[in-house]
Amino acid sequence: MADKIVLRKILISDSSELRKRGLMEGTIKLIEDDIRALGTGSQGEAMLATKEDVIYALIKLFRPDRKKCRAHIDFVFTADANADTQSGIVDEVLRYCFLDEYYHKVTVICNHGNEGLERILMGAGFNQEAVLRDEVKTRDGFEDAGLYAMLSYEYPKYNVCFVPFERGVAVVTGGMDYIDSVRLFHYGQQLEDPFENNVAAGLGLLDSNRGLVRNDDGIYNLDAEQLKFLPNELAEAYVELKEYFDSNRAGFDINVRFTTGTPFQKKVWNALNSIPYGGTASYEDIALMLTDGKLSEARKITRAVGSACSDNPVQVIVPCHRVIGKDGSIVGYSAGIDIKDYLLLHESFTAVTPLISKEV
Repeated sequence: MADKIVLRKILISDSSELRKRGLMEGTIKLIEDDIRALGTGSQGEAMLATKEDVIYALIKLFRPDRKKCRAHIDFVFTADANADTQSGIVDEVLRYCFLDEYYHKVTVICNHGNEGLERILMGAGFNQEAVLRDEVKTRDGFEDAGLYAMLSYEYPKYNVCFVPFERGVAVVTGGMDYIDSVRLFHYGQQLEDPFENNVAAGLGLLDSNRGLVRNDDGIYNLDAEQLKFLPNELAEAYVELKEYFDSNRAGFDINVRFTTGTPFQKKVWNALNSIPYGGTASYEDIALMLTDGKLSEARKITRAVGSACSDNPVQVIVPCHRVIGKDGSIVGYSAGIDIKDYLLLHESFTAVTPLISKEV
């Protein structure tokens, strides 16, 4: 997109443009020295936010310790950066902090006279955590400022939800308009993704070994008020998956986006949706779908179909668990054969004893 905000590292060669845009003051040599200091700091980094190659902000990001669990952000905007541009920059920096650098908490200080930035921060999902006395120096003295903070599980544009079922937890990621991942984990299993791990830890969903706790006390269950804090499509995914595991739903209306995968894998994943609830198909059956029923061609890609099923990023909703061996054996499920067996039994039982509220 032409108006997309792009973040990049600050460079020495930016010194003249930074002075011209009013983001740094002093001689070119002094600005170059400042850039060197910002670029080599072990406890932070400096970036520029551009749109159509025009610089609109200098972002200074400070890390107070090596654990990188927290970052403090300082925004310096150009005079012609309007509210929409500033808001887009704040959104992009949050995405970078939470999804690229895996911070759990980010903070911003905003002096009380900067109502524009305060509105942008609140609109982005920040909460005011404290009032800092005499925090900002002005020509006339000092001003109080607000300390605004956001935690990883409060990030409103993209997040994680956890849906419990009999054998474990479905870990779902997505945003306002789509979900891009559903993976099934056993209770006690550790999360490898740092962002998912941060969210789970912040919500108290990890045990002393950093594995997923059991749902014995209903710790994963979300009510309607709690769902409001999730991105729209992610909240819908929680509701529909919960209904599925409770045997109240057979189909899904969730918008799925494949953000990974080859064109062939995506063809396989789309073909899996043709397998009905309570039914099964073999890997060769899926291969036949992709080759217009040509058996000789299908046999050449059957192994590749199995590999694509194993790499399915959206389990349950894209039902790779319904694909079994040609001889009827239950094989090849990345979450574990026991979970695949559970899902098939869950669906077969509900399929012959349908509930009134179940969607077909």
